[in-house]
Amino acid sequence: MKVAKKIIKFILIFFLTVSIILIGIIKILSATILDKEYVKTKFEDNNFYEEIYQLVETNFQHYIDQSGLKEDILDDICSKEKVKQDIEIILANIYDGTNQEIDTTSISENLDKNIEKLGIRNNENAGAIQQYIMYICQEYTSTIMHTSYENSINKLYTSSINRIEKLNKVCIIVLIIDIVLIIFINNKKIFKNLHEIGIALFSSATFNLIICQIITSKVDIKGIKILNDAFSNILVIIIQEIINKIVSLGVVLLISAIICIVINAILVSIDVAKDERKIKWKK
Repeated sequence: MKVAKKIIKFILIFFLTVSIILIGIIKILSATILDKEYVKTKFEDNNFYEEIYQLVETNFQHYIDQSGLKEDILDDICSKEKVKQDIEIILANIYDGTNQEIDTTSISENLDKNIEKLGIRNNENAGAIQQYIMYICQEYTSTIMHTSYENSINKLYTSSINRIEKLNKVCIIVLIIDIVLIIFINNKKIFKNLHEIGIALFSSATFNLIICQIITSKVDIKGIKILNDAFSNILVIIIQEIINKIVSLGVVLLISAIICIVINAILVSIDVAKDERKIKWKK
C-alpha cells in the first residue's frame, strides 16, 4: 500500500511540475512575442521604424547608383510616418489577419513629380523611367518586409493561439486536480502537502534555469541574422527578454520551493516535538 501511495504521489508531482512549467512559459510567450502590442512597443523603444526608414533610403540610393539618375529624384518620396504605418499594417496582417496590401501610390506619384520637375523624361527613356519607378516601389515593399506569406503566418498564429489557450486551460485543470489529490492522499496534513508542492516547485525552477542556461551557452543569440539588421536586432532583444523572464520565473519558483520546504521542516519539527511530549506524558 505504501509503495502504491509513493508511486501515485510521484505521478502527481510529475504532472504538477509539468503543469507549472507549461503555465509559466505560456504566460511569458502570451505577454511577449504572441502579443502585437508588445512587439509594437519593442519597435518603438528600439528605433526599429527609424532604422527601417534609413534602410529604405539606402536601398533607394543603390538604384540611383545603378541608373545614373540624379539623387534629387528621391527627395521626399517617402516619409518616416509612412514606413511606420505600413509596418503596423504588416503587423495587423500577421496578428489580426486583416490581409491589407501596402499602398505605394504616394511613393510612385512623388517620384514621378520629382522626375517631371527635373525634366529628364523623354520619348526614348519614358519606358525605362516607368520601370525604374516600379522597381523603387517593389524595393520599398521588400525592405519593410511585406510578403505574400503574411496571411499564411496569421493562420499559423491563430491556430497556435487556439492550441496554446486550450493547453493552458488543461494545465490549470491538471494543477488544481493534482493539488486536491495530494491534499486528499496526505489526509489534509499541511506539512506533507507543502513537501510535495515544494518538490514540484523546485523541479519546475530547476528545469527553467537549466534550459535557459543550455540555450544561452549553446546558441549564439546575438549572432542571429534574419531578413535585415534592424529586424535581427529586434528579434535578439525579444528572445533575450523572453529568456530573462523565464529565468526570473525560475528564481521565483525556487524561492517559493525553499519557503515551502522550510515551512515543511518547521511543521515536521513541531509535530515531532508534540509526539515526544505525548510519549513523556504517558510515561
